[in-house]
Amino acid sequence: MPASVFKRLIGKSVRLLQRWAEEPPGATGPMDAWAAPYTLNPLFVQLVEGDRIGSRYTWPAIQAASLARRLGYDRVSFIEFGVAGGNGLLNLEQNAAVLETHFGIGIDVYGFDTGTGLPRPKDYRDLPNLWHEGAFQMDAKRLQARLRRARLMLGPVAETVPAFIATAPAPIAFVSFDLDFYSSTTDALALFDAEPGRLLPRVHCYFDDILGYTFCEFNGERLAITDFNAAHRLRKVAAIPGLRYFVPDRFTKSPWWDRYYLLHIFDHDGYARNDATIDPANPLLALREPARHEGPCATK
Repeated sequence: MPASVFKRLIGKSVRLLQRWAEEPPGATGPMDAWAAPYTLNPLFVQLVEGDRIGSRYTWPAIQAASLARRLGYDRVSFIEFGVAGGNGLLNLEQNAAVLETHFGIGIDVYGFDTGTGLPRPKDYRDLPNLWHEGAFQMDAKRLQARLRRARLMLGPVAETVPAFIATAPAPIAFVSFDLDFYSSTTDALALFDAEPGRLLPRVHCYFDDILGYTFCEFNGERLAITDFNAAHRLRKVAAIPGLRYFVPDRFTKSPWWDRYYLLHIFDHDGYARNDATIDPANPLLALREPARHEGPCATK
């Protein structure tokens, strides 16, 4: 083998090793070369496997913060419906703290819960074969002492959601729904009736109780989603098709990907604004110098 060819092979091998060292194996997905959400896969791997954050909320939280940054928002809200013992809310706090630094935006965290466990199921749609009144109790005082940034919104969701919207919170970027019941999830989805300025044009969502057991399109969270979509012409909660094919290989068997949805707000002034999700030249360019938001909605 000529010396020049040998040197080129050695140089190529060194470059590959350097890239491997900088990016964890399997961190990339098949679309990484041109789609911004998947160039964030290495960050997802770093947070989930680096003993910093281990949470089902990490992927959508990253995507929500990234979208907010690319659209020029300075501050957004992350919400968990169904707090119970609080481990999920604590993980959401951790995600928010890391992502604030990474993306340079402010993130407010809220947790909605009755504070007294599940209410009484109203009918078959609330899956009384699975859930019972008083399940998933919260020790509010103890949890409050553990929280660093999240605010608890305690009481019936049908009452706390309208009161929350009336406070004009930072635009909502991510919402987790873990209320178990059809009725409670329907009450929580009223959050998406807020004025467009209180929401990002696309809101990342997590629905916990939609896989396995006796869940189906005719009860629980799935029925709540169906009814919401039927009642709203320009706002739709939709699954993200084929998401598991665009995530790091070793995570493709996780049930997380089938629980992630997007709220599409077609009547939002910013919905049709190019958010640099796909940019063949440089998919992360918009993360560097975003145009700062001048109001609750993107109008330019």
